[in-house]
Amino acid sequence: MIRTTIGKNGASIKFGTSRSLIAIKASLFQTRRWTSAQTVKQGQTFETKEEETVYKKLQEALNPKQLTVHDISGGCGSMYNIVIKSDKFNTLTTIKQHKLVNGILKEEISKWHGLQLSTKKDK
Repeated sequence: MIRTTIGKNGASIKFGTSRSLIAIKASLFQTRRWTSAQTVKQGQTFETKEEETVYKKLQEALNPKQLTVHDISGGCGSMYNIVIKSDKFNTLTTIKQHKLVNGILKEEISKWHGLQLSTKKDK
């Protein structure tokens, strides 16, 4: 008798008799290429067109010293992690920094499930 258990990320683990081995699907240990995690100075490559759109909007509006955009939803575009370092944040509180970014990305954010946002002052 073989049992299959579905774990995180859709990984399946198969358990059988004492003679069978435990088979773990590669997706359990999958790693994602974070090629978009490069800074502005190094250049940017994108996993999805949406990452590129978000990146360009923020680049144009904030002229950041550092900008990373990650689609952390697995490619479906519903969750992003964004890190921005800009001198436009120097006189703003964290809440106002986030409101500024939310205003820039208002249209995109309305389609997302979630956003992880980190803003930094450039002093």
